[in-house]
Amino acid sequence: MGGQELSEFKFYLSGDRVFSTMESAINKLYNKRHYGEVVNGKLFLSLIEAAYLLDKGWIKVFDGEKELSVQELFEIGRKKDEHFDLKFLVYKNLRNRGYTVKTALKYGSHFRVYRKGMEEHADWLIWVVSENQKMYPNDLTARVRVAHGVRKKMVLAVVDEDNDVVYYHIGRIKF
Repeated sequence: MGGQELSEFKFYLSGDRVFSTMESAINKLYNKRHYGEVVNGKLFLSLIEAAYLLDKGWIKVFDGEKELSVQELFEIGRKKDEHFDLKFLVYKNLRNRGYTVKTALKYGSHFRVYRKGMEEHADWLIWVVSENQKMYPNDLTARVRVAHGVRKKMVLAVVDEDNDVVYYHIGRIKF
């Protein structure tokens, strides 16, 4: 990377996310790699983003003065979201494939996914489920309608017992 090592980026726990005020973190993680969001000079990451970057050794996360391990950050994430592990697996799978992944709560989905960087609009909305999760037709149709309304494709990310992820494009057909 040259210059500052990524693992020197310090983030601090704040509710259901972490933040850093380091300008170098903003430049290398947000500007160049599209992680998190910048608000008032601080880079905020979701707990899933933070867990991913901590697991890769790119950042350090602190709760006050105490440095958190990946396991400790996962425990915090699970307390905030019972599906944290499933969402993390899908996030990691997509990021490792080179996609930019952002939250999609305002669209009623878990993630919105961009092909390369964020120059264009997101192509997909992702809804994460386990393979044994019950789903109802209304769950799918509502999400497909929203995705269609914002010109995105609806994708169901199904995580199986072996933690493998299979993606299904869910759409509608007009006759």
